[in-house]
Amino acid sequence: MKKLLSLCALLLCMGVTVSAAQAEEAATYTEQPTKLITEGGADGGEMVLRFYEETPHVPYMGIAAYSEKFKGQPLTLRENGDGTCALVNGIGEELQCDPAKGVITIKDWGRFFDLPLPLEDKALGWKDTTCHYVRFTGVDYEGEPALVTLDFAKYGIPVYADADDIYLPVSTLANIMTDIATNHLLYNGENLYYQRLNLGGTGIEGFYDSEKFKAEFSGEERPEDVVRQSYADLCFDLDYFFGHPGVAKLDAALAEKGLDQALTDLGEEGKELKEGLLSADLLDYTAALFKLFTIYLSDGHTVYTGSAELSMAMEARKDPSFLGINFELALDMLRSPVMMKQSAHLLIPVARQSLWGDDPYREYENTAIIRLDSFMPDEAGWDQFYKGEAEMPDDCLGLVVKGLKKASENPDIENVIFDLSANSGGSPDVLMGVLALTTGQNQLYGIHKITGQKITFTFETDTNFDGVYDEKDKEVPYKDFNYGALITRHAFSCGNLFPFIFQEGGAVLLGEPSSGGSCCIQVGTDPEGLCYVMSSAQWQLTDAEGNGVEGGCRIDLPISPKANGIIDVLAKIAGIDEGLPSFDNFFDDALLSGMMNEYFGEEELQQAA
Repeated sequence: MKKLLSLCALLLCMGVTVSAAQAEEAATYTEQPTKLITEGGADGGEMVLRFYEETPHVPYMGIAAYSEKFKGQPLTLRENGDGTCALVNGIGEELQCDPAKGVITIKDWGRFFDLPLPLEDKALGWKDTTCHYVRFTGVDYEGEPALVTLDFAKYGIPVYADADDIYLPVSTLANIMTDIATNHLLYNGENLYYQRLNLGGTGIEGFYDSEKFKAEFSGEERPEDVVRQSYADLCFDLDYFFGHPGVAKLDAALAEKGLDQALTDLGEEGKELKEGLLSADLLDYTAALFKLFTIYLSDGHTVYTGSAELSMAMEARKDPSFLGINFELALDMLRSPVMMKQSAHLLIPVARQSLWGDDPYREYENTAIIRLDSFMPDEAGWDQFYKGEAEMPDDCLGLVVKGLKKASENPDIENVIFDLSANSGGSPDVLMGVLALTTGQNQLYGIHKITGQKITFTFETDTNFDGVYDEKDKEVPYKDFNYGALITRHAFSCGNLFPFIFQEGGAVLLGEPSSGGSCCIQVGTDPEGLCYVMSSAQWQLTDAEGNGVEGGCRIDLPISPKANGIIDVLAKIAGIDEGLPSFDNFFDDALLSGMMNEYFGEEELQQAA
């Protein structure tokens, strides 16, 4: 590719016009039909990969081929007559490419990548909701978008084009095209895999069975072009798409200088990390990824998910010296900022368990309390439910539905509190379902930090769960309760966002502020199919006014944790600044019910006056 770029640049300087097709003819490559495997191991047919002479182990794919196959959006290539070209979508928006300079520009990111698809199939090109009970109906971008320039040459990533398409490495392309539903494309050396994120591994059986993985787990060196591309992808992805919530150790330096320079400025520890990331040994490489994400990038949403690769590599080598790597990585995890912070939260579910037990629903006088420990849906369970093969699952939303129904059957219940004291977050799909059932809100808000635009997400919910979106679903089934949410510092991600939106819908917040997690997650991959997730710059969530939510929610009725005596002292000795206070008073039925009655009683008096 270096020869190709130099030739193109020379000819252009001489005033000779070079078409994308002529430039591509100068590049030597082979094409390889490759099997595509999708969720559940389903056969997705074949896609053609290209392997260029300069990077013989790095698979390339066309942007238009990816867009049509996975997003259902055809793109047409137009040659500009000066060696550059453009991909044009169905509404005339363009992606411009200069292959010789290794640069792609997009004038309007949203209008190029995020075209709507028919509601019967998916909600939008960028998001197909995980559960059948909710779907997005619109995404509105406010203001003029900033021009996005993707400089691949800066990272040493060759870009190719011909008369049909523009070609990027599969991993680079997957990182650009991944969506908010965490769909992503991987290559394991033999097959392509298209799937959603599974934090326990790749999720599709057989992914690690390729000869490439078997060899590298056993100690065979990674190819030089794969090593270079892996580091290039990591730098490119974090430099362009990391959301910068301002929590991680390396966050500020990454925002200012990019990953490569940020590592250099770390001195000896950065040098060691970079050597690991550029190692030809898969075990050293994955260990370095783990350390980078755990110690330097950890913010609760940014994590390397490759514990499976580490374990398989160590097991394949059967070398006891590698146990030291495992032990050191475990220590790194315990020392990470997020783990240190989370350690101060451990007594919250313990305190609740001792006072409230395991029942997800409880009543005290005129107040019902419904436990909402996460926003993680049982996707398989909902799929079976909508097929008529099973009852509604007892996941977080299922328990909310059953709790609200139970509360509505007791004429004495006037208040409903959602207990988010131990909520660790999850999917916006569940959050949207709860809002639709209670306050009737049908919008979420965010900012696309790459283009600088505010975003409004509009959705609709199958509130009667009959499998049909119709006028009946516009009714808010449980709108007549006084709503509240019990919040602690444990509430994170969707557990942090929900209180903001719920409060805007008229609910009262009790407890203490939540703990952030403002960015949706985005999946990143490398040329070998290893994955990580990170806080995304494309979908940073806000309140209705466009204000960031990283600092935690505003509490209407504060409850302060109590000092925990000797346990608090021991925590401080151990270096946990927040200590380990007692949260017993957060789980006092009489106190919570009384606070709700007083708050909404005063509100009624004010309205009457």
